[in-house]
Amino acid sequence: MNLGNNIKTFRIKNKMTQEKLAELLGTTSKSVSRWEQSITYPDITLLPLIASIFEVTTDELLGYKLSEKEQVLADIKKEMDHLAEIGTDQEKLNFARASFAKFPNNISIKSYLASCLADEWINNREETIYNEAETLCLSIIDECSDVDIRYDAIFTLYYIYSNSGKPEKAKAICDLLSPMNYCRESVLALGIGDGNTELYKQDEIDKLTDALGIALSNYNFEGYPQNDPSTWNKKIEVLTISNQLYKMIYGDNLMYHHSRLSNNYWLISMYQIAQGKIDEALEALDAMCFHAIEKDKSYTNDHGKYFTSIITDKLIYPKSSKDFHELTEHGECYRVIEKLQHERYDCIRQNPRFIENINKLIQYAK
Repeated sequence: MNLGNNIKTFRIKNKMTQEKLAELLGTTSKSVSRWEQSITYPDITLLPLIASIFEVTTDELLGYKLSEKEQVLADIKKEMDHLAEIGTDQEKLNFARASFAKFPNNISIKSYLASCLADEWINNREETIYNEAETLCLSIIDECSDVDIRYDAIFTLYYIYSNSGKPEKAKAICDLLSPMNYCRESVLALGIGDGNTELYKQDEIDKLTDALGIALSNYNFEGYPQNDPSTWNKKIEVLTISNQLYKMIYGDNLMYHHSRLSNNYWLISMYQIAQGKIDEALEALDAMCFHAIEKDKSYTNDHGKYFTSIITDKLIYPKSSKDFHELTEHGECYRVIEKLQHERYDCIRQNPRFIENINKLIQYAK
């Protein structure tokens, strides 16, 4: 019987101490320790309660069909990632509801459903959808021990509160997040005595750079050229500063950050097209195309390789994982080609430089 080992596995997976489990079961941490060492076993009447605490069935607690369930959950996670990139909002919501019906106690699926509901509410503003999303998020915040999932729920609530004209609620929910100076990366960068302080410092620089670069890209910008032409040059300048920041920190070896510059040059081209600055727009599109191709080449060739800048050379371009997810259904070139289908580019669509860029992108698009 693997009961003792399973109790330990589920306890650790749920980030629960022996003392906490003992408290929930009305027993002692010494008893829990003896169960996990298979010295003794819990009373059979406790098994349903233990299973409930770990959000598993008693069969799973005893070791039956554990691998089968884990495979199903892995398949669900894979499909979530797939739909995140190419699925419609309705497809995502339908899949989230079906998955939640199968595993109503799985916190990751519950979080996914809450996010899908928030997007659905943005589209139709139905009060029942709003209430369902809010209820799910509040339950995750109250019950979830996984910090990342809890923060996802907080962000989802901020999203619906800020878009529903409830700034007080949005501010209150944001106050549940940690201030920047107490985040994991900034504290680790102070050093913990394990010989990895330089790595932690570089990790903090890396994340701060990307956060600042994105903040600059989003500065006074809502996705399309606004109707006030007096703001357009300012926006181009801010986007240029974002590009300069990435180059300053990473040099030419930008790896996956090439996608940030590609996006910024696309935005710059939009404002230049709106101003009738055709030559400047074509230059921006040349740069956009270059960085899109470099991003896709890097995705193919550079996973597991180190950055080369003196302040990021301890960091690698990682594989997709819990802490680093890179959408893979379509590459940067594919997305750029889609962007260039917009009618705003009709005025240069027959320009040889524009055609040349499209042909370059096609070679790498997937």
